[in-house]
Amino acid sequence: MSLDRGKAKSGRISLKPVTGAFGADVSSVDLNLLDDRMTADIRQALLCYGVLFFRDQAFTPEGQRAFASRFGALNRHPYVKGIDGYPDVFRIVKEPEDAHHFGNGWHTDLAYTETPAMATVLYGIEVPDAGADTVFSSQTTAYEALSDDMKKKLEGMHAIYTNANTYGANSKRFQSGVSKAMSVSSAEIGEVVHPLVRTHPETKRKGLYLSPLHFSRFQGMTEEQSKPLHDMLVQHATLPEHTLRFRWSEGAVAFWDNRCTMHYAVDDPIQSTRVIQRVTLEGDVPQ
Repeated sequence: MSLDRGKAKSGRISLKPVTGAFGADVSSVDLNLLDDRMTADIRQALLCYGVLFFRDQAFTPEGQRAFASRFGALNRHPYVKGIDGYPDVFRIVKEPEDAHHFGNGWHTDLAYTETPAMATVLYGIEVPDAGADTVFSSQTTAYEALSDDMKKKLEGMHAIYTNANTYGANSKRFQSGVSKAMSVSSAEIGEVVHPLVRTHPETKRKGLYLSPLHFSRFQGMTEEQSKPLHDMLVQHATLPEHTLRFRWSEGAVAFWDNRCTMHYAVDDPIQSTRVIQRVTLEGDVPQ
């Protein structure tokens, strides 16, 4: 499937691009009242824009599950406890005094697993007056902006990702302290190998597959040997022309495709509690 923004705009939802590269605000839709045609419109828009934003929604845990289930099977996070009665829904909480902010670093969700997340749905429950935004990067436009020689160099390379950086007992998350409002367990350390250049299974567009928060090294290279190339790619992928910043509000929903974007939960100072509810969709082995 090729990128077809005209087709995405032809449905029964109203779309307004956020940047020239990716991202769109969606209006005139209640996510609790979707039919199959509107679901198809939203799916097409997600494929075209990579990340979609909705305002003034009202999700219960069951409602958020029902919305996400229209797009695929739900993931149950291996290390974060879900809401009572809803094991595949959990809340990301940051109190002003908390030393650690969940998701504080560029990453794609569950990159340390064999089948990383296909997509993620976040819902704003409590939002500070300022701060705690989420920044997104288009890994597709970042790849397309590379020189032909660099694309040839990266083709066939693989990256090794690990859960040690975020869920290991010695990780920053556990050293600095997890929010008391979240139940997060440490992991048995493991590694997985994924291609550095990934072909989206639906759009067929190529993109980088970076997840710096979970990165260990490139296959066949040491961490020291890997660092210069990895740092260059991350710096390139997070240039302003490949990114957008989302300002949260209560009732806002962010729905993004992890197969072609990465994101960063900004850990700037906040004066009140931030509560964001998350549901994640199961993915496939990256190709």
